[in-house]
Amino acid sequence: MIKTTPFALSVFISAFFTLLTPAAQAAWPNDQPIKIIVPQAAGGTNDTLARMVGAELSKLLGQTVVIDNRPGASGAIGMQAAVQAAPDGYTIALASDSAALLDVLRPNLPWKFKSGLQGVVMIGEQPISIATSAKTTFKTFQQVIDAAKAKPESLGYGSSGIGSAQNIVGEWVASLAGVKLVHVPYKGGGQAANDLVSGQIPLAVLGLAPMLKQQQAGNVRILAVTTPERSKALPEVPTLTELGYPQISLAQWAGLVAPAATPQPIIQKLSDALMKVLAEQSIRDKMSSAGITPRPLNYQQFDAFLKKTVDTWQQVVPKLNIKIQ
Repeated sequence: MIKTTPFALSVFISAFFTLLTPAAQAAWPNDQPIKIIVPQAAGGTNDTLARMVGAELSKLLGQTVVIDNRPGASGAIGMQAAVQAAPDGYTIALASDSAALLDVLRPNLPWKFKSGLQGVVMIGEQPISIATSAKTTFKTFQQVIDAAKAKPESLGYGSSGIGSAQNIVGEWVASLAGVKLVHVPYKGGGQAANDLVSGQIPLAVLGLAPMLKQQQAGNVRILAVTTPERSKALPEVPTLTELGYPQISLAQWAGLVAPAATPQPIIQKLSDALMKVLAEQSIRDKMSSAGITPRPLNYQQFDAFLKKTVDTWQQVVPKLNIKIQ
């Protein structure tokens, strides 16, 4: 009996679909649902963006767009499903900075993010925020550090998963500050945000979007953001650079990717349609109000960005000497 590995099967599928006739490529989309895989649970930033963009893409193309949440393994489960999907333009995935970390943090996976997927469109970016529950007494970032120094490993912080960019930031901050924090991983930012609001965890390192409304409602206090400049949505919140941690200066981005073997004419059609969606003022306003800065890049620009980002993490992460649980 011949055994077929998932990776070998994905290679076969990719090779088969590269033979799609020009007529089949030209017919896309051909009255077939388009699936967007989200490698996190419902309720987080990536899920929100996928549903927001997917609804408008459905209107523009006259096709059904389905959101398929596949959380787990820091996004590896959802990304693997995308890598192994038929490269026909009917399955794409929401990728973020955490997905770009998979190649360096999970080198034993039977596929690579960099070579297994290609960029379709960049959607936008947001700061990563460090927040505390309103049920705690912390009012400033320095108070958190002081408490962590006084009682090592007494404070836990939630993130969207082990090996996520948020996990990297949490461990990086702790390392620079000389403290020990306990990482509490979740399958998505929405779940972590809920537990922060209820006081189940005292701290969270999450994208700004799920935190913004909770801050406005008085349920959490955002103590710092990771971007070089303060967020326009929360101009009163300092950056980590201002607080003495200039090494941590980054944004959390999100975009859509497709299997690497998807024919270029289909990728271009998808990218063009999504660029039209992202040019709509109503979408841009919704994103901005959620704390996300629109940053549309077409498939060529986004694919170059992805490859450069993976290469950068490959160089940076080992130097941080961060132990991922």
